[in-house]
Amino acid sequence: MSDGSGVLGGSGLSGRYGDDLDRRLAEATGWPVLVENDATAAAVGEYWVARVEATRPFAALYMGSGIGAGIVLDGVALRGRHANAGEFGHLCLQVDGPACWCGSRGCLEALAGPQVVVEAALADPVAAGEAGLERAARRSTIADFAAVARAARAGAPGCRALLEESARYVAAAAESVVNLLDVDLLVLTGPGFAAASFVYGPAITDRIAAASARTWRRSVSVTVSLAAATASATGAAALVLQSSLRG
Repeated sequence: MSDGSGVLGGSGLSGRYGDDLDRRLAEATGWPVLVENDATAAAVGEYWVARVEATRPFAALYMGSGIGAGIVLDGVALRGRHANAGEFGHLCLQVDGPACWCGSRGCLEALAGPQVVVEAALADPVAAGEAGLERAARRSTIADFAAVARAARAGAPGCRALLEESARYVAAAAESVVNLLDVDLLVLTGPGFAAASFVYGPAITDRIAAASARTWRRSVSVTVSLAAATASATGAAALVLQSSLRG
């Protein structure tokens, strides 16, 4: 995403378009430009909006057209060498699973991402009817996924089953994030979770709770961002402000 003095977000943008993307855009527009992963921007937005304690590490699990995560440790967003830290959607959950667009196989996004849910709904006449989806009248993945979520919330069993299947995988990946990072706060954010957290939130909580009670003696909070649909924009604004203050 990009605006007048903004942040352009998207998974792996630096790798796909060159490490000088910000410079090239700044030259073309005449505006200062920051390049940031949308999930990381969402995590930064959550840090400021929800006023998370600076010393409390957390992960913001982000669902838009794909799945990602932003990680904040001691008040600082973890970016990694190529600003791709938090590629939650590319945790491998099935060694010989379906091919993913990233080039690997069995990634969470390839097994249970929003696009997978939408395609499954379109392939199922019952679920497609419940959500009002037609292949000839496709909208964006985000809009079609939201239609499935609305139908599921209204009691449509076909759409509910598709979300629950997806949530099983997302919950398993979320548990791996908690185990790897030792965080006790997961925030669900992005338009996908804004629409379907009523399925994904309980699935993640239930998955984590069993081992937490039996083995790790921890208490992990799973919350939904109050600004889930606009978290990336909020974080982008914060990042621009931070950059301006540093400058």
